[in-house]
Amino acid sequence: MLLLIIILVIAFILSGFFVVQQQTNAIVERFGKFNRIAKPGLNWRIPLVDQIVGRVNLRIQQLDVQVETKTKDNVFVKIVVSVQYYASPENVYKAFYLLNNPERQITSFVFDVVRARVPSLLLDEVFEKRTKLPTL
Repeated sequence: MLLLIIILVIAFILSGFFVVQQQTNAIVERFGKFNRIAKPGLNWRIPLVDQIVGRVNLRIQQLDVQVETKTKDNVFVKIVVSVQYYASPENVYKAFYLLNNPERQITSFVFDVVRARVPSLLLDEVFEKRTKLPTL
């Protein structure tokens, strides 16, 4: 009986260990409230008290957004904008708790920028300035 209790206690303690992969951070909450950000490597949490509620990828990611819009000379064009983004290690809390759907928010911003600028350009100007459209 004592051996069973010892095994259960050891299993309970070992269940608190978890691994966070490289270029990833884990969000740890205690009783539903933010507690800390777990960095890559071996980490420990208090079993039944702390929960890992999510992980934030710190790698550079790419989002391709296809926008169809009309130019000044009434030609419809499909423009593919490739956006590279990442969550910086200093802003992991904000990236997890403040952004509901980052890909959709980036897509919306790209749509707004392209649709605001391309209709004021002729088709030839769009091709000439294709690498500079976001900075117009």
